[in-house]
Amino acid sequence: MTTRPVRTTTQERSSTRQRALVDAAAELLIEHGPAAVTHRRVAAEAGVPAGSANYYFPSKAVLYAEAVRRAEEIRRDGAMAYALAVPERSRTPEETARLLIEAFYAPGLDTDVLTVRLEPMLAAHRDPELRATMTEFRPGHLAALRVVLRRSGHAAVADGPDVDLLAQMIDASLMYAGLTGDDDPVAAAARSVGRLLELADRGAPPPDA
Repeated sequence: MTTRPVRTTTQERSSTRQRALVDAAAELLIEHGPAAVTHRRVAAEAGVPAGSANYYFPSKAVLYAEAVRRAEEIRRDGAMAYALAVPERSRTPEETARLLIEAFYAPGLDTDVLTVRLEPMLAAHRDPELRATMTEFRPGHLAALRVVLRRSGHAAVADGPDVDLLAQMIDASLMYAGLTGDDDPVAAAARSVGRLLELADRGAPPPDA
């Protein structure tokens, strides 16, 4: 019996192409920053005709908004995947802080994290059109931090009120290290976040309290 090949409808092809464009825009945003998210470059990255990005996303603002949303999805999922892969063992506050930073900036933490990742994220928080997206995905990022804390022997902090404060400290410490010209901003941030975690450990109730 001969089976006929399943035909892909125009609507399905359109949906597939649109998803490819959004994925490409998000990857460009994560890897190279906002300047890389142009219609021409996104189309080239997605492997579709040059005019496709303009067709589906008539303005750069619309394209960028889709890139931010998809990037936050990738970041959330990457953070949790990273956190769940952390081996369970007791770690010092600074060792744990390094893991927290790496999870928070999943799927990859580079030396140019300040300009490529942090500054665009802060700009998105300031933009009324993008702030809701950043707020929507933040609980997922914090959930990944809680997993890292529990797997590193800091369960009391993970279950306490200071996880969001640790996340704020990650951003602030990276920003400060960049502003002061530190050669290794991630290591400098890990020291600062580690110190805050140490203080949080002291203030956290015992596990059975």
